[in-house]
Amino acid sequence: MQSARFDPSQLIFRDGVESDIPYCLALDSDFESDHVWQMTVQEIGDEIQVNCRKQRLPRQLQSRHVTDPHHLESALLRQYCFVVVQDKSSNHILGYVSMRVDEGSRVAYLQDIVIDRPYRRRSLGSRLVHVARVWAGEYSLRQILFEIPTTNFPCILFAKAMGFSFCGFNDHHFANREIAIFFSLSV
Repeated sequence: MQSARFDPSQLIFRDGVESDIPYCLALDSDFESDHVWQMTVQEIGDEIQVNCRKQRLPRQLQSRHVTDPHHLESALLRQYCFVVVQDKSSNHILGYVSMRVDEGSRVAYLQDIVIDRPYRRRSLGSRLVHVARVWAGEYSLRQILFEIPTTNFPCILFAKAMGFSFCGFNDHHFANREIAIFFSLSV
């Protein structure tokens, strides 16, 4: 697929509104991965060992990031973050980020970051993470936790490139019972 053109001076990053949700859900969130992270846990006496290993797949995995529409609707509330990047010249939404906040721990959970496939590899994701980090700072949050399925290796590489550090996992975190790995970034 060929990447689409846009003029960076025509980009706006703004709060998402209810009418943006159908456009966000229609973005091409498909991805391919040649690797996954394999997680193993061993309990030996009083010690628990967790190993995370990059595993090459025998063939390329085709998958899609599935956004829960209810998460985006919830993100319209004041204490949530829902930011879209829009091309002013065409009015097209090119991507978005959404985060929910745990007030007690002052942590934001980055749930969705999607860039429409033709607009990837243009720093839009990096800019959305920057906007999300600024937003978290304005709300005096201390950390952003990024929850990523182990099968989304391109997103894992993106998180690491953005300065996120591995901080844990959950065996059955997602609705499809897929393993989530967590990366954290200080605000």
